Amino acid sequence: MFEMRERACLGRVGRLRTSHGVVETPALMPVVNPSNLLISPEELRRRFRIEILMTNAYIIYRSRFRDQVLERGIHHILDFEGPIMSDSGAFQQHVYGRVDVSNEEIVKFQTAMGSDLGAVLDIFSEPDSRWRECEEGVRETLSRCEEAVAWKGEMGLVGTVQGGLFSDLRTKCARSLSQIDLRVQAIGGVVPLMEGYRFADLVEVIIASKRGLRPDRPVHLFGAGHPITFGLAVLLGCDLFDSAAYAKYAYDGRMITRWGTTRVKNLRYVSCSCPACFDATPKDLKDDVKRLAEHNLHVSLQELEELKQAIHEGSLWEHVERRSRAHPRLLEALKTLRKHVDFLERYEKLSDGSLFYAGPESMWRPVAWRFRRRVLERYRPPEAESLLILQEARRPYSRTYASLLRDLSLKANAHAVVRSVLGPVPIELDEVYPVAQSVIPRELDVEALEASEVFLRQFLRLGHFSFGVLWEGDKTIAELASKAKGPSSLDMDMARARAVADYQFGSGASDALLGGEVELVKSKKKGKIRNVYVDSEHVLSLRAGDGLYTLKMAGGRRLHATFGPPRLRVVVNEESAPFNREGRNAFAKFVVECDDSIRPWEEVLVVDESDDLLAVGRAIMNREEMMAFQQGVAVKVREGSALS
Repeated sequence: MFEMRERACLGRVGRLRTSHGVVETPALMPVVNPSNLLISPEELRRRFRIEILMTNAYIIYRSRFRDQVLERGIHHILDFEGPIMSDSGAFQQHVYGRVDVSNEEIVKFQTAMGSDLGAVLDIFSEPDSRWRECEEGVRETLSRCEEAVAWKGEMGLVGTVQGGLFSDLRTKCARSLSQIDLRVQAIGGVVPLMEGYRFADLVEVIIASKRGLRPDRPVHLFGAGHPITFGLAVLLGCDLFDSAAYAKYAYDGRMITRWGTTRVKNLRYVSCSCPACFDATPKDLKDDVKRLAEHNLHVSLQELEELKQAIHEGSLWEHVERRSRAHPRLLEALKTLRKHVDFLERYEKLSDGSLFYAGPESMWRPVAWRFRRRVLERYRPPEAESLLILQEARRPYSRTYASLLRDLSLKANAHAVVRSVLGPVPIELDEVYPVAQSVIPRELDVEALEASEVFLRQFLRLGHFSFGVLWEGDKTIAELASKAKGPSSLDMDMARARAVADYQFGSGASDALLGGEVELVKSKKKGKIRNVYVDSEHVLSLRAGDGLYTLKMAGGRRLHATFGPPRLRVVVNEESAPFNREGRNAFAKFVVECDDSIRPWEEVLVVDESDDLLAVGRAIMNREEMMAFQQGVAVKVREGSALS
């Protein structure tokens, strides 16, 4: 059973339960061979806190340990109490052309040796193979996975997505695997891509696979044992990594770094402070292959720990953008993500951390793309004849431009928008995530400037205003006043309240939520809206952290009465309904349907199958996840209808 505990885009911190314990993901599985234990499993558990190991069942099958493993079990032979995953020999089949074992024999052998997780003998798809050859391999791989279910016993089965570089085959294979009784879904056939630094191709393969894989199962990226790939892979939803590289590179005299490898024979200085290197000289690392392997393992594990921390604090994208500048091919791969931003956005939180601009790639992060799209699709400007286009400035824009905006409102019937690198920002949306929470350099690169111009033109084509004028000093206000004489009657607080409602909940939400006698309660210190009352009912609270609303039960009733199903709804079954009505969380296993437009951290309505409103709260998952997971909270309920 797999449970998601924290998330950022497709990346997640999860818990994989096995018969030999729980594994926190993302996790590294050091590959161990009982015939050659450079670092013993006992040391891996005690000194490195390794929770799960990987071993090659095919190598053991052909070794002197075969009978011992069948008699005593793999955990006894390796002296490891935690979970063990075994490989089937598919990679050896790829390297040598064949293996002397059938799928049935190797699956049954893994079951007999007591593997917690065992892999099917899939058909390795070469990256440069033709479509027909890859298609035949996919068909055979799926057939082998289906037949392996009968032989697995209590062992968790690992099925692998194949299909070469053909996205259609990868997605098709993944969707079919999702229908088979597997515990772990793996992505295979990628070692040649990583060895050739073909990271853009690797991104395409992972995304094509993730489009078809069930979100409630952990994903193992076969052969990804170097930390240079971990960031992108975790961001895209890979949970398990196997590493033979820590030992393989040590034997080859190579020291793993986060940006590649270094030959120890070339070392003059030891710049690493990991436990293996702390008191080491270059000669120590050259002469002691075990110490070098320990360094390689420490660096790999540290990268995964940093990725988990980045997920926790909402900085995963920043981490990946920094790491991607370690190699030109990684940066190329990062740029590839913009082609899939619509898919990535489905899994991205409504708000999370800050957005630090690291380069033009940051403009295509899912949260920035979502902001532009929602402004284009949901924004309804206040009545004004003309538009004043302002330049990037210190955030929040409304404070930086406060005196200018007051002057403008007295002299012209005009509205203001900021031409931001994130997209056009109507002044009343300047505190909405990610605008106010972003850090943008004062001097922008040419690509960013050109993109901001394109984004602005898309906004202007909507035709909200008769004409627009770029800010060029005091003469600009005079020009606007001559064409659209003021003063403006705009109530900025009400404009902000309405704009945020439509941006967050969809077009028409402001009419539903704010129809009546509105009272805006503002903070005494900064004068910002904090609570919204309508006809004496508390309908909304405005969060200071992201500039978005927290939905109260009274607001939920208004949205529920105005918008029909499935809009904003999470539908739970009759078993869950009484508990949600009392204000308890809605768990994924009880969800029967969900609005496809809901994103993680959205404010939602929890309803029963008759569409009776039970509660309001914050979604933790999107639709695909709610419909798949059998563990975890789907909606963190804030108020139940029985309590309000």
